[in-house]
Amino acid sequence: MKIDTHTFTDDPDIFHKTLNKKDSTCFTTLNGNFFCYEYPRIYEDSAISYVRGISGIDGELHFDPIERGVGYFTMKNMTVIFGDTALVTFADKNYRVGNKDRTTYEITDNFEFSAVIEKYDTFIAKCNSYDGTSVTVVQYLGIVTINGIEYFATWHTPASSDVGVKCKYPEIIQHSLNYNFGDL
Repeated sequence: MKIDTHTFTDDPDIFHKTLNKKDSTCFTTLNGNFFCYEYPRIYEDSAISYVRGISGIDGELHFDPIERGVGYFTMKNMTVIFGDTALVTFADKNYRVGNKDRTTYEITDNFEFSAVIEKYDTFIAKCNSYDGTSVTVVQYLGIVTINGIEYFATWHTPASSDVGVKCKYPEIIQHSLNYNFGDL
């Protein structure tokens, strides 16, 4: 499994542009990788920005108020346990990609389980293809305070594999919680 690079932009200088903005926030993950993001666009019930890595890895960054929890892809909910430690509940949620005429990908396994995650824990949230050659990886960045409001910060990016992985739920999520995504 390889984390895809420059998937949200084709600008090779985007990391340095983000780094040099006065309102950018930067962090170093446990694997020693350096990322930055711009001050997020804040909406009524969430905020969004983009993570840019010095290695060319980028992704979409979500800020969800902790009182509301997180609920995208297979993440059904998230609650604070202590500090940046959170309990995330995963479920199938009838997840489907497509439109009324076609289905590009959908989760057909019915499941629900919970796991405790710490800051910088990373996992496969879903497959993007039935053969498992494309998946979406989510990394939890902990709790971030913006304008006095506490948010869960998570970001996602695609990863790919020539061989593919078995897209069986909840196993793909459970096993990926123990996988070392060194690029993140």
